[in-house]
Amino acid sequence: MVDKSKIKKSYQALPVGELRVDPKLDAQRIFQPTWANKLARIWDPEVLLVATVSKREDGHYYLIDGQHSTAVAVEKEGPEFLRDCMVYENLDSEMEAKLFLSANRDRKPVKPFDNFRVAITANDPLATRVQQEVQRCGLEVSSGTSANRVGAVQALMAIGARREGLVTKVLQTAEQAWGRDATSWDNIMLRALGVVIHQNWDKVDYARLAKTLMKSPVGLWKSKALHALPSGGGSSSRSTPLAGHIITAYNGRLGPDKMLTTGMAA
Repeated sequence: MVDKSKIKKSYQALPVGELRVDPKLDAQRIFQPTWANKLARIWDPEVLLVATVSKREDGHYYLIDGQHSTAVAVEKEGPEFLRDCMVYENLDSEMEAKLFLSANRDRKPVKPFDNFRVAITANDPLATRVQQEVQRCGLEVSSGTSANRVGAVQALMAIGARREGLVTKVLQTAEQAWGRDATSWDNIMLRALGVVIHQNWDKVDYARLAKTLMKSPVGLWKSKALHALPSGGGSSSRSTPLAGHIITAYNGRLGPDKMLTTGMAA
């Protein structure tokens, strides 16, 4: 056990190319390319948070927290890019592990709506456009769902990321089918409609689509489409079979030239 009185802490700006990852360090999570790719898409060096680093006896700096964002910084800015770091010296492997757990376990997850509100304050282009498209329908993005409030924030953002105007089309279609009701703004249903409309942007007959949807309530649509789906998975994966189910119902008695198609992940 390390003598805590010998542990030193300091803030330093270090070149990201000098920040190492110890593959033998149990505390360090396995590198996840998917997460790194997501960080790369929203990269902004001005809001890069402080990394947690251990300076070991060999004189090298090893990341405790900040592995993925550091990899993106190297890719985007180059190895000489300076990153602010909280540097610990004279740690043993046990203390490094404890610091890693503290940095990751003790973070309170931020709710999607809270993230959305902060994104609006930060003038994030996507969040701002999504809010405008929702308001265009006479609705508001909210932490909870009601007749005039849409709480499916993650669905709205996923739909909005696909195409400008898609959020408005999805909400208008849902309202035309089921009216202005809390059940109309179901997360999985909105995602499924986003797939259907986006994939068939220049082909879909919105009146026919709404008429197809209004034959059953939202809950029954979901129940029929997801009945054979194995349990598990998130809203995105569960909305894919629902989109296919909607398209099958829509295509009834239509000629091939008017049929809708799918195949896009939700």
